[in-house]
This record gives sequence, C-alpha cells and structure tokens, in this order.
Amino acid sequence: MEQLQHKYEQIERRVMSRMDADLRFNYQIISEEMSLKDPYDPHFVLPRYFLLLAELDQFDQVLINELKQLNEKDQKIAKILSLFNQKLNLITGTMYDSIVQSMLPVPEQINLSEAGLSFFTENSIAKDSYIHVTLSHPDNFFHLAAIAQVVYAKFDEEHGYRIGCYFISLHPHDREKIAECLESYIAANP
Repeated sequence: MEQLQHKYEQIERRVMSRMDADLRFNYQIISEEMSLKDPYDPHFVLPRYFLLLAELDQFDQVLINELKQLNEKDQKIAKILSLFNQKLNLITGTMYDSIVQSMLPVPEQINLSEAGLSFFTENSIAKDSYIHVTLSHPDNFFHLAAIAQVVYAKFDEEHGYRIGCYFISLHPHDREKIAECLESYIAANP
C-alpha cells in the first residue's frame, strides 16, 4: 500500500500544475491523532488575521450566492444590497489596510499545487510527520487551512531545509481556490 501511495505521489507531482508564490504561511507540527481533525478545528492555533480574513471571505461567498438568488426575485432589493456590500467592502478594506496589515507575517516563497506544497525552514521536519498549515494569498485570493504529511526534507545551504508535503485534509472549496489561482498564474506565465 505504501509503495502504491509513493508511486502515485511521484506521478501526481509531474502531472499537477504548480506555482511559486509569495504567501503568508504558518505551520505547526501535529500528532497523527490531530491529523484526523478538520483543518479549521478550534484545537489548532489559527492566527487571528487568518481567522478574520477567512471569515470575511466566507461572508462574501455567501452574500454573492444570496444576491444571485435575490436578483431573480427582486432586482431593486438585490441592487440595494449589492451597493451596501460595496460600502462594507470599502470599510473592511480600510480596516484591513490600517489594522490587519500590521499583524500579517511577511510572505514567504511557497511552491504550491492542488496536491501539496513545499517551503523552506531553518529546521528539518521528519519524513511522514504531520503538519497543520495556514496559507493566505497577499492579494486575498484565498485564505485556507490544511493538514499535510511530510514527504521529504532536503538541505539547501542557501535557504535551509526545503520541506515537501502533500495535503491529506483540504476542503474541496479550498482546493477550488488553489485551482483558480493556479489557472490565473499559468495564464499570466505561459
């Protein structure tokens, strides 16, 4: 079984689209038992900025869906709510610029695909370890949490250890966000 899984990972890495991106990134090493939990479980340490941005993102998605449905029934009310949403976006954008920016970690170079990611760190992480990660795109394309398993740790004298892992728990909606971002990246970098 393990050999089959390893073979799949090698094939998948060659087939899946990947991108190098500067992302706000946090990780914590977790136990195998914790790896079975939902990535958004409150037992994980989720940075406050991440929670705020993820909640705003969810709110926007629900509002967009509701406005589409409402637009079919009553276009005037849908237009008013759409304008209200624009005002709310301006207010939260201003708050984001003045308050949240100061809480954000500096973006790091992450190699990302729908299947996993790799990143640099000062300390090695043992192969087969489990990690909980949060990723935030600096332009707010996505804010997601996932659980991954370490596939390799390679030392690089210039950058430290490159840790490669594949996602074992990633919400389908979050996978879609990564796919959309990858499509945009590939279209912009043919």
